Amino acid sequence: MYVNTDALLRSLPDIPEVLAKLKSGEYRLWGGVVRHAAGTEKGGQIVGHLLFPGDSWQAQESLQNLQSTLANGLESLHGGMDHLQQSMNALQGLQVANLALSGLNLAVTAAGFVIVCKKLNKISDQIQAQSQNIAKTLQIVGEIHERNLLEDEAHFRSLILTAGQFCELGDVEHLKGLIAPFHKQYQFTKLVLEKHALIAGSNVERLGELELLQGRLVNIGLMMSHVQIKTGALKHGREGIQQLSGDLVNLNTQRIEALCGAPLIASRITHTHFGEVKKFLQNGKTIIPALTYQADVIELETRYPGLLEKSSKSAEILLLAA
Repeated sequence: MYVNTDALLRSLPDIPEVLAKLKSGEYRLWGGVVRHAAGTEKGGQIVGHLLFPGDSWQAQESLQNLQSTLANGLESLHGGMDHLQQSMNALQGLQVANLALSGLNLAVTAAGFVIVCKKLNKISDQIQAQSQNIAKTLQIVGEIHERNLLEDEAHFRSLILTAGQFCELGDVEHLKGLIAPFHKQYQFTKLVLEKHALIAGSNVERLGELELLQGRLVNIGLMMSHVQIKTGALKHGREGIQQLSGDLVNLNTQRIEALCGAPLIASRITHTHFGEVKKFLQNGKTIIPALTYQADVIELETRYPGLLEKSSKSAEILLLAA
């Protein structure tokens, strides 16, 4: 059934009642979803979905403007301070994630796909520069330790270039043939990270290589989701983002448990190393709100075809009413 989204889609700055209720705590913000706060009559129900500008700089500026608007009401409020702070934290989380991923809407727009390609190429160059260390990291995964790193890198770069070409040409049939290779690359990278996550020493000694591999995992996941969307499989594109989010949480959990279960290694961690490990774990956590937003946007495109194209042209944050 066709739904006229024009009746549901409005610029957030033009809806002062929504901003006022975010300030008062009647509404809560998580990722890109505005909900009725727990304890209210409609607690947990969705008020609307935020849609950020397609351009990463505009998205960042709009986030900062929204954060500033909420903060301006801070001193005038005598109640609901905790609720306001939670909304501010949600916005800050999105800002950090936005910077970490170099733009929102990465999985669902053509511009986002180009950003992901560039990031993967940069990671590949870094892996190439650290090929000896990366090779040692891969050797821990016993059954594949003889795999030739250069050959693997060549296959990977070929996959990226081919996917970029097919996406640009709109060659859906050939894109479908790349889904399996993307899954293989994703699962291989994930298996290496899982293997190391269970080894307490690796989470300290091989941190640099693990950061590169985790960056590759994130961007492979985003690229794979984009390919799924381009082939019309929006459901699988959304599930891929959700899997990526869950995998990052699980990897962090395994790393923390491994370090907690190895007190001798933990006791020898220097102050500098501790800061680096903590930052690595926090980076894995801070992009979760952005991935949640990605999944929500894909679901909205499923329900309202053409919505993303319409919203990406806006310079303001839009609110799609539930």
